Amino acid sequence: MVQVVVPGVLPSDSLQPESLHGMRAAEALSSRLLLTQLATRALEDWCRARGLGAGRITVRRHDRPAPAVLDPDSLAALGGDARGTTLRRVDIRLGGLVLVDAVNWYFADRLTAAMRERLRGDTPFGEAIADLKPRRRTFHVSVAPADVIEAATRDAGPDAAAVHVFEHRAALDLPDGTPVAVVHERYRAVLVR
Repeated sequence: MVQVVVPGVLPSDSLQPESLHGMRAAEALSSRLLLTQLATRALEDWCRARGLGAGRITVRRHDRPAPAVLDPDSLAALGGDARGTTLRRVDIRLGGLVLVDAVNWYFADRLTAAMRERLRGDTPFGEAIADLKPRRRTFHVSVAPADVIEAATRDAGPDAAAVHVFEHRAALDLPDGTPVAVVHERYRAVLVR
């Protein structure tokens, strides 16, 4: 993946998902996500416009997540100290279609008991904590090389659909700036075919 430290945003008139494919679609989806506070909602809208999947977006938890290492920027987004965080590894899906692989580090003690309970099920993280009115702040965007994205969109096989075309890393903060979570989201090629 190619690292882009300061994410760019495309003009809103170029974000129509129906006619875009490959690299242009990846850029458009990434831009849409950068403009929203609730990535799940933007992702759901994108999928509906493209005729992908059915139903509502859910997650499938990986009960025994492999240890995940926090990079320095993610650690800084959590206030410099990850002690007391809970790790949640999920895939985000619409119907049976896996769209995103995600890892969340969050401070469970900053959530209500009801929110913690929802996170034990199939609710996406942003939706589970929406009542806190968190502010989403994307601090890292990386995009796969154009030839990798184009090859994954031409190949109709399931392996190509699982190729990660871009990644967003974002902090979720309370309105007063207190960090609640860091999320790493890796978006799959199935979204840009």
